[in-house]
Amino acid sequence: MYYVIQIIHGVDNKYFASYEVPKYILSEKNTNIIFEFGEKPNVKRKWAPKEDIVLITRDRRFFNAYVEKLIKLESSHLEEIKKAQAEVERLKQRYEEHMNAELHSFKKLSETNKKIPNLI
Repeated sequence: MYYVIQIIHGVDNKYFASYEVPKYILSEKNTNIIFEFGEKPNVKRKWAPKEDIVLITRDRRFFNAYVEKLIKLESSHLEEIKKAQAEVERLKQRYEEHMNAELHSFKKLSETNKKIPNLI
């Protein structure tokens, strides 16, 4: 049995898929790897570009450890993204409050001074 990690290209992001495959076919002349799933006579083939394959191994422990490492890495990155999104929201709120305060002070100023046009 072979263990595979493959990059899946999504619309905005890349994803990783890990799976077991009993057999694969690799050729130097071809830019794809052919994975065969199932038992004869119901063998199904899946093609994948060579550059999208991160890992092919027979070592199940190594494969599991590597997948675990990728999952932890993904989790830490998603946590950083979550923190960054919260900071963006906080800065947007601060900007909105500041702009509203400025517009309010301009409105007060234009009410007391007739030389300043009130366009608001």
